[in-house]
Amino acid sequence: MRRYFSDSRKIRHSNGRTNLIGVITLAAILIGILLYFTNERQNEQVLQSYCGDFGFYGKSLVLMKDSTFRFSYHGCSQANGFVAGNWSVNGQLMSFSPEQPDEHLDTEYQLRNFELIPVNEPEENKFTLCEQYQDPWERATVNENPDS
Repeated sequence: MRRYFSDSRKIRHSNGRTNLIGVITLAAILIGILLYFTNERQNEQVLQSYCGDFGFYGKSLVLMKDSTFRFSYHGCSQANGFVAGNWSVNGQLMSFSPEQPDEHLDTEYQLRNFELIPVNEPEENKFTLCEQYQDPWERATVNENPDS
């Protein structure tokens, strides 16, 4: 019994635990760095990001430099979706060719200032550059308090 609890066994067990904690910490740091650089590389591919109203969470349209796009929307009651495809510009008209059709994305939009106005749908389904976009509750607050 005395041999089982010897000092050398305690030291060896303690060093193994310390090494395991060190390896886990190092792995977590390396994974974090890898995720950071992967995210930065993906952000370099983005040309423009547009946002719009859709349910509670909204919708986003990301135009990539290689003429592809990603459209996603998240609303209430599990109304959500994702569509990818290609886009092109002809003057002030932007056309989208989704890989699969979606009722929440028009195929043609008119470029106007910071907005994409749908050609075949009501204007309230427009997109605004995300830097210029205000959430509906922010717009309501500004309209209620014009002095602030």
